[in-house]
Parts: sequence; C-alpha cells; structure tokens
Amino acid sequence: MPLRVAVVGLGFGRVFANIFKDHPDCELICVCDLHRDRAEEVAKETGAKRVAGELGEVLRMRDVDAVAIFTHAPRHAEHCIAALNAGKHVLCAVPAAITIEECEMLIEAVKRTGLTYANAETSYWRPETAQCRKWYREGRFGRIVYMEAQYVHDHSTLRGITSSPPEYGGKTWREAGFPPFLYITHSTGYILGVTGGRLVEVTAYPSRVPDDDVYTKDSYWGCDFANGVALFKTEDGVPVRIMEMRRVASGTEESFSIYGQNMSFIWPSTIYRRDERGMVVGPERWERNPLYAPLPEPLVKYTSGGHGGSHPYIVEDFVRAVLDERPPAVNVYEAVAFCAPGIIAHQSAMRDGERMRIPQFGRWGD
Repeated sequence: MPLRVAVVGLGFGRVFANIFKDHPDCELICVCDLHRDRAEEVAKETGAKRVAGELGEVLRMRDVDAVAIFTHAPRHAEHCIAALNAGKHVLCAVPAAITIEECEMLIEAVKRTGLTYANAETSYWRPETAQCRKWYREGRFGRIVYMEAQYVHDHSTLRGITSSPPEYGGKTWREAGFPPFLYITHSTGYILGVTGGRLVEVTAYPSRVPDDDVYTKDSYWGCDFANGVALFKTEDGVPVRIMEMRRVASGTEESFSIYGQNMSFIWPSTIYRRDERGMVVGPERWERNPLYAPLPEPLVKYTSGGHGGSHPYIVEDFVRAVLDERPPAVNVYEAVAFCAPGIIAHQSAMRDGERMRIPQFGRWGD
C-alpha cells in the first residue's frame, strides 16, 4: 500500500509536492496552503486529489498517513505536534523548534505517539556533506581539529519569498526580523551531519549595522542584530565557528569546511591530505556527484534542483523510514541537536558573548 501524503505550505513545499507525486511508493492525497488559489494551482500541477486551506482540515482526513509541513518557521513545532497528535507521520522543514521548551515538547510527542518524525534539513543531504560523512566514518580525517560553517543570506533577497500570515507585529516572520541564530540549521546540519556529534557550549557575538529598520529592539522578536558569529565547542572538545549573516553585501552562501589531522575538506571541493611519508599533499580537487546514493528513477531528475540537489534524498529517506519502520536519518533527536545550539547562541549574543552550555537531548535508542 502506498504512503498517502499531504503537503502543507506550498512556497518551499511546492517542489516537495512534486517529488511526492513522482515517488513510486507514495500517493499525493492533498495539497494545502493558506492561499487557496496557490493550492488549486499546485493541485492541477501535481494531480493531488484535493486541496485544503489550513492544517486542521488536513489533520481530519482519514486517508492521509503522513503530512509534510512547510509552514512558517516559528510555528513548525506547534504544527508538527498537532500532526503527531492526529496520528500522522511528519516530515518538517527547518527549524524544528525555536525554544528549548519546544525541543522538549517535540521529543515527547514523538516518543508518546511512536510515529515517524523527520526533519528536512537540506545541508545534511548535500553531496558535499554525504562525502565528508563517508570520509569521517572511514577515519580519513584523523582527529578533527577545527570546523566552520556559514549561512549568508542578505535580508534584501529574503523580502517577499514568504507568504506567511502577518501575525508577527503585522509582518511576516522574516519581515519581522527573525533572529539569525534561530535559523542556524543550514550551518549545524553540515557540521553535525558529518560527525553525528553534538555542540555543548557556545559564546556568540552580534554584529550590528547602523540604520537597520528590520532588526530593532522594538521589533516583534526584539532582536537588534542581523548578523552574528558564534564559537562552539563539541562534546569532544573541537572548536566550531558558525557565522549567520542577514544584512551583508555578499552573495548567498551555505558552506562548511573541516580541518583534520590527516585530511581537510575546504568548501566547495578542495582536499588536502597527509601521505604515507607524513607530508601534506594538495590542493586536490574532489569531483562532486549529485547522484551519490540510490534513488527511485523518477526522483533522479530532482538532484539537479535547489539546495544542492538534496530534496529527493529527503523524501526518499522519509518514505523508507515510514514504510520500513526504521528511524529517519535526521530524526527528532538530530533535529533538536541542529537547532538547540542556535537557540542558546541567540541568548549568548543578546548577553554580548556570555559563555553558555547547550542542553543535550540524547540520541535515538538511548
């Protein structure tokens, strides 16, 4: 029997509606958006059986097994918990949560219901991350001595890309100056997606710009900085620098680099390695392969799409997790491990770099 899916939120979710439509083990039952005309358009595009105008409608549908939630970021945890409580498996966009309490509530809901929750963090599934994950598991890096990641996306290019309700002081969640560290998972998804580790401590600093009319103390979120830099420590003592920038004259960038005792990977494709004589060799070029793991044939075309071709891998892992009754790669414990460091980094930056511990939530099977 196919997995019967509904996709909620058809901005970013639109491409996922098409991927679910093409997946041979899925049936796209419903597409849902607050803008009904958009939902009607996507239904025609995908052949979805029906449309809906809000999440509650979808959760009452008995013929929907799983809900892919691509709603506005600040309410992801709320929407996912409602879906789990309604008996639906969940795939959700990032971030999983924006408070530590939400992290705890989301884990509780997954444990209590026994349903599948997967987080659609694209960085985890990019070919660069997958290759470094393979090298890490093979021990090729040796002792990692330093890692860094950054998500640079100027606010001017984010205007108008969300159609969330203007419930944040009369603005959408982005226009209201959403704190940059609360959207950290593109960066942590790289680092933790390679090592499977945890970040346990942080010192973070804001970098303000003058005359900022979005990031102000009297904005909905009360965050007066669009840019921030954080220095984290991993559970095994490795320093990690993460940069989140939303007001900077630069091209959009999502990237990471790993520096190891025996090998280093420097974004996007440079490798240095230590040879059998103990000498450092390089730079060498790594050749990127977007089809780095098996996919159902109808999904292969999506590896040339956005976010480094990660989208079909997200869907395939979620579908296999539900149908094969196994945990997804980015399960609820990994999801909160990706976002909790940003929650605490934001608090540290608001306190001008106070050194703070990051709560730990365990791992699948603990």
